[in-house]
Amino acid sequence: MAVQSASPADFWADMQIADLGLLAAVRQAGSAHRCYREDPEFGRDEHRSFHLIINLSSPWRIAHRGRERMAPGDAMLTDSRFNHDIHVDQTYEFINLKLSEAWMRQWVPSPGSLVGRRIAASEGWGRALTAFAAQLTPRFLVQTPLPLSMVSDQLGALLALLASEFRASPQRPTRADGALQQRIQEVIVQRCAEPALTAAAVAGSLDLSTRTLHRVFTRFGETFGESLMNARVGLALRMLESPLYRRLTAAEIGRRAGFSDASHFTRVLRRRLGATPAQLRRRQGAGASEADEYTGLNASAGNLPQIEAEANSEH
Repeated sequence: MAVQSASPADFWADMQIADLGLLAAVRQAGSAHRCYREDPEFGRDEHRSFHLIINLSSPWRIAHRGRERMAPGDAMLTDSRFNHDIHVDQTYEFINLKLSEAWMRQWVPSPGSLVGRRIAASEGWGRALTAFAAQLTPRFLVQTPLPLSMVSDQLGALLALLASEFRASPQRPTRADGALQQRIQEVIVQRCAEPALTAAAVAGSLDLSTRTLHRVFTRFGETFGESLMNARVGLALRMLESPLYRRLTAAEIGRRAGFSDASHFTRVLRRRLGATPAQLRRRQGAGASEADEYTGLNASAGNLPQIEAEANSEH
């Protein structure tokens, strides 16, 4: 790989790297430059990988199986088998997520359908993907309160949704897909209080492959991560509004609903419901319909009464 700068004396760059196995992330900031690779031997590397690249702060140009002009926040998926030529004319801040071929094919069986295409930050599933990926800095991945597998699953599901959107004729869900989605959702609601619950664990309990589970969610325009978070929010909301839980702290309720820590619990509720746990707790008896919206099931689904009995035993 080679780097060129129109003003070598003023060139600067700062890089942070975190390689955590499932995901490797690079955050790089610096001055204007050209970065290119023209090594004919590189394409023969047996360790093929894909790179989701986003420039958060400035426009850029890239030649990779075609030429694209990219706006700030746009992303592109590159393939290590092919050369690239990137031009950045202003100060930049890149996020580069390295994805193994095996991991990529779990989500997008034909990754070439995404490689070299501009992923617009302002359109369709590209908006959700770029917003999520932009947060996956090395520092976040090292300090995230969530299991890394959950972060990885969310990224993969968004890539799968984007690939489906890019296809000319996305497959519509069938009646069988609807029945399977309901079974999956029931398991998620029953087990959402498990902090480390993963898509693989839910799929295994239903004798499904993880790929089949994500395929079902993709056909309905949803993701496993979003469904799991909805179930946790619904469970927490019902507990916060139930008089049977008045002696439990909000942090303990968040823990029982599957949230990894109190600050994450508060952030999620404020973002989704516009209120903190303490504010929601004061709305006694007013949240049953909101809880149903977030679980997709009636409050009598079974897991809340069990927890209420546990709360009663503590009094």
